[in-house]
Order: sequence, then C-alpha cells, then structure tokens
Amino acid sequence: MTDGLLPIGMFSRASLLSIKTLRAYHEAGILVPAQVDRFSGYRMYTADQLADAAIVRRLRSLDLPLEQVRQVLQARDPNFTREVLNQHQVAMQARLSETERIVAELQSGVAPVTHTPVHVRDEPAVHALCIRGKVKEADFGDWVLSALQALFDIVHQSEVPLAGAAGTLYDPEIVDDEGEAVEAFVPVAEPIAVPRSAGGVRLSEVPAVKAAVLVHAGDYATMGDTYRTLGAWVARHAEPSGERIREWYRVAPWETEDVAAFRTEIAWPIKL
Repeated sequence: MTDGLLPIGMFSRASLLSIKTLRAYHEAGILVPAQVDRFSGYRMYTADQLADAAIVRRLRSLDLPLEQVRQVLQARDPNFTREVLNQHQVAMQARLSETERIVAELQSGVAPVTHTPVHVRDEPAVHALCIRGKVKEADFGDWVLSALQALFDIVHQSEVPLAGAAGTLYDPEIVDDEGEAVEAFVPVAEPIAVPRSAGGVRLSEVPAVKAAVLVHAGDYATMGDTYRTLGAWVARHAEPSGERIREWYRVAPWETEDVAAFRTEIAWPIKL
C-alpha cells in the first residue's frame, strides 16, 4: 500500500503526462509534488492531484500559456476560469463543454468517481502475436488499428482461432513526449508460425498478472479520465506491480461504427 501517494512514474501513466513534462511543471510551480525526497529528489503525488493534472493537460492542449494555467490552478475560481477560457473561445469552441466539465472536477479538488466500479481479477498468461512500435499519443489510434489489422490477417491465414479480445501493452511510466513504446497483440489459442514477410511481428506471451480493471465506455478521446480514476484507485487500495498496463478492446471500431458502443478495459497490474 502507498497511502494514496503515487510515485512520479505511476502518476505519469495515470495522468498521461510524461515524467519529463511533470518535472518541467514542478520547476514552473504549476504542478508541485506533495512530497519530494530531500536526499534523492524523488517526487510523489497525491491521488487528488490527478484532477489538477487533468486540467493542466486540457488547458495546455488548447495552447493556453503556462502563466495563465498557473493562475487558473491558484485561483480555483470558476468565474476566473471561465473568463480565461472565454479568451480562447475561438480555438476551443468544439471542446468547450468537455473543458468546463474537467474544470468543474478541478474545483471539487478530488479525483473523479466512476459509476463503473474498479474490480480486481487474475489474468492468465496467453500466447499472442505481437508487434511493437514507438508511437506519439496523437498517432495511437491509427497505429493501433493498422498494427492489429496486420496481426488479424496473419491469424486468419494460419486458421488458428483467436483466444480472446485484441489489446495493447503500455510501459508503466511515460518518460518523455517523443513517443512511447506500444505493443499491439492478439491472443491465439496455440503458437503459430510467423511468416518471414511479416516484418516486426513475433510470437510471444502476454504474462499472467493480477490487475485492477476499469471499463472505459465510448470515445477514446476521454480515455484520460478513466486512466486517472483507475490510477487513483490503485494508489489508494493496492500497489503497482511494475508490469505493463493493458488495454483490452472488448467492443472496438472494427466491430461497430457506433462510437458510443465502444468498450475498452484498462487493466493495471497490481500487488495486494
């Protein structure tokens, strides 16, 4: 147990802000850690600071200057926040409602509560076809779809049945903003031969883990909310094991065009 404190690496994954960015925000006085070890300089954050991280991330995505971001966080005043956001209304019109929702969460000062409960389960090891790449956040969607389609094609040619939903693996920390290692995989019922022409594809095993699981419903654009909810739960109730975080695509774009029907399970490996 970590008494609700998240090490910077875990906080980076839960907030979807890289360690490099978090350090820069600390130095700028925008997102100051709850604790800093005076000997090692290691940063620790509270679960409730995920709310601040979410609003910083949203405001920075709208190109709001750092000084104004700092003012919003310090003021914690809905009227002041609304005034700042109105100054950027042209640039952010399409995302205004979503931004105001996140700002409202910030004013509450606590991490979000989800209507879908976090549950803990044991995930068995599975054989899988995998492909790995270094991908920037803006390219995640296209890269994952392309990688999984290539893997589906190989499995189809092999005539070996799938052993479950497709997924992706992410390192437990986001180190910088230059792209992160992402591994797409499809579980298979038994090992299969990988064609030599399938560059980068390999047969591997997704290891068994105990994981805290939270379901994300709908559009991937709001996936960050689900990550910080799950990260806060892990900080308060368990300890991360250090294994890679998994996303399982239970209902995916290749199955339906109804975005509202998408269902993605985020599984965070833990120790209890």
